[in-house]
Amino acid sequence: DLDGFFNLNSNGELLNGSNTTPTTIPFTGKAPEGGSVVLDEGSVEAACLTIGDYKVTMIGGEVYSTEKGKCIGIPIYFDVTNGTECKDNYIDSQSKSEIKEGCMKWYVYEVSDNKYTMILDHNIINNTPWSDKVDGKDENGRIIGSFNGPKDVLDKLKENTENWQGTEKPINYTLTCNYNVGTKTYTVDYSQYGNKARLISAEEVTGIVRKSDWTISGGWYYLDGAYGTDTNWSTQVASSTNPSNYAWLFDNTKNCINNGCNIGTNEDPQGYWTVSAYISETRSDMAWRINGTDGTFGPNSYDSLNYAGIRPVITVSKSKIIP
Repeated sequence: DLDGFFNLNSNGELLNGSNTTPTTIPFTGKAPEGGSVVLDEGSVEAACLTIGDYKVTMIGGEVYSTEKGKCIGIPIYFDVTNGTECKDNYIDSQSKSEIKEGCMKWYVYEVSDNKYTMILDHNIINNTPWSDKVDGKDENGRIIGSFNGPKDVLDKLKENTENWQGTEKPINYTLTCNYNVGTKTYTVDYSQYGNKARLISAEEVTGIVRKSDWTISGGWYYLDGAYGTDTNWSTQVASSTNPSNYAWLFDNTKNCINNGCNIGTNEDPQGYWTVSAYISETRSDMAWRINGTDGTFGPNSYDSLNYAGIRPVITVSKSKIIP
């Protein structure tokens, strides 16, 4: 009874970063040669399977779309302007930057209670700090602003998504970290930020790639270290000739083609922020972000501009995708 996001290899095996022994799954007919699957207690809830020259997307056990190409993530097309599914009206673009309305491409990574949680394929805001508020220093002179959460990013998220339609109320997020000045906690209440979209968390990113030994105060890692052994988390695996299993997490970022993405840009952003601060015994001025420029997940100074932007996550009822 497996749960969560998995990649599928050419041998029909489910792979993730924590399983050293792949799980073989049975097929009738021609077996897929790759793709991604979201399982809920062993049942396929969402998938994109590469079969021959085609990619077949499934939602709720039904075929959602079939088109030529190879699967990169599990795409769903949803129009945030009117809150409806829109795959027949979607116009693909080889480079996206700050598009925030109309029919857009999203990638499913979680399923629960007949709801689909998915992340956009591009940033709606670029080059923005996680927070530019410096709210004091500890007795050693270290900035402690990140204890208050990403208010600046969330204000911009609200400004650019509050008119969206058809999305479920986001789940709130609480982070508690131990620091040399004591235990610090902040909670993001999304009802204060439009209640339409949210940011992905550091815990969710690590759950997708299944890095089981990660902690909120841990070190950076290559996203595609996840399909090696534990010793390969700090070894670059994906490249321009070896596509990333997680290209859908960092498409439309600067120079990401070098790290196996599908669609890259020549300009910033290099990545996007999570909702999660990085707070350790020695640092409290950093936040976790995905960096497509080097295919990594790690902390960065929260007042940096060019490193990251905002890439929203939404939750949508299955009934809005499959009537």
